[in-house]
Amino acid sequence: MDDVTPHTATVARSGDDSALPDHERALLQRARALIPRLVERAPAATAARMVPSETIAEYHDAGIIRILQPRRFGGLQGRFSLFSRIVEELTFGCASSAWVYAVLAEHQWIIAQYPEQAQIDVWGADPLAVASSSLAPRAPAVKVSGGWRLSGRYTFSSGCDHAQWAILGAFLGEAGDPRHIAYLLVPLAETEIVDDWQVLGLAGTGSKSLLLRDVFVPEHRCVMVADLFAGTPPGAAIYPGYPVVRAPRGYLVSYSLSPVGIALGTRALELVCRDLSTRLSRGVAKMADSEVVQMTIGEAAAAIDAATLTLHHGRDHSCAEVSTGRRITMAEAIKARRDVVYAQHQVGWALERLCELSGARWVYDSDPLQEMRRDVMTILTHFAANRPAAYAAYGNILLGRGPGH
Repeated sequence: MDDVTPHTATVARSGDDSALPDHERALLQRARALIPRLVERAPAATAARMVPSETIAEYHDAGIIRILQPRRFGGLQGRFSLFSRIVEELTFGCASSAWVYAVLAEHQWIIAQYPEQAQIDVWGADPLAVASSSLAPRAPAVKVSGGWRLSGRYTFSSGCDHAQWAILGAFLGEAGDPRHIAYLLVPLAETEIVDDWQVLGLAGTGSKSLLLRDVFVPEHRCVMVADLFAGTPPGAAIYPGYPVVRAPRGYLVSYSLSPVGIALGTRALELVCRDLSTRLSRGVAKMADSEVVQMTIGEAAAAIDAATLTLHHGRDHSCAEVSTGRRITMAEAIKARRDVVYAQHQVGWALERLCELSGARWVYDSDPLQEMRRDVMTILTHFAANRPAAYAAYGNILLGRGPGH
């Protein structure tokens, strides 16, 4: 990880550590110490289509999974910015492993927003329990005495092989009505994992489907999505001294998965610069001497740097505003999402330029640039990088129609 180009040699991977409290700096150092092992295991993760269990065990041993978990259950009750920075750092070892870390660690935040009994169900007997998810609502839940019954196939459950619980999106009313979307907590043991994760990129995330057949969900294992996005979930009253649980979901969630794609941009740039600095074109001309190569590298670097700065500035600003405890507006959340979505697509554009510059080499499955591009292409299909949803919402504000119109 220390072999970098001059472009990034004086810049910290995920930001400046100097102002951090000692315990946060220590956690970052523990995360960075995992990077060489993630590099070693990355081929195995891709081949197995899931993160190795050793990696998850090391996440627990390093204490990084529990950053957002409340202290009541042994967690650190920490800052979202620290969690997000660790996602970014781990990507320099293995993108799939960083993605799964992001999912499992961020879901500690969601669980902390549920009613108290739901949190006891998850962490009371096992404080180390984690949850995967499939958040897009797939079907309506059927209301029964004391709760709901849920059936259906829930896709893209990253890290489900290592989870004990699942957070599943469902309609508690008419299907298609956004006012009635809830996240229901279900034990993984009551689902069937369907091994259907044969995909273009992020192969190591093991984002398989969960099959539910008439599973009962008690009433207390429910949180309304509208409350999460308004910053008014049940957990806000349980932890009045922890501002993260009452931060609107849309304001912070943009900094959960996006660091993976943005850090992959930096990795790809470093790889291509190392390669082209000594490569000959058709065995004759040194590519680094070409003004076209120099210009393309410079332009791609500008896009990746701009994306990284957008991520870092937005993350620092948003997390600092949450720490004040003030009410965050919907317009602020929409702007934060706009910026991070734009940044991710800047990286996608830069990867296209870098692959074009690299020539035919990247088409080989053995070339690391190919896997980086496939991973970024896959990331850009995620709703967290959805341009119409992000830009239209902000466009509504500029047109005077108001957020959420």
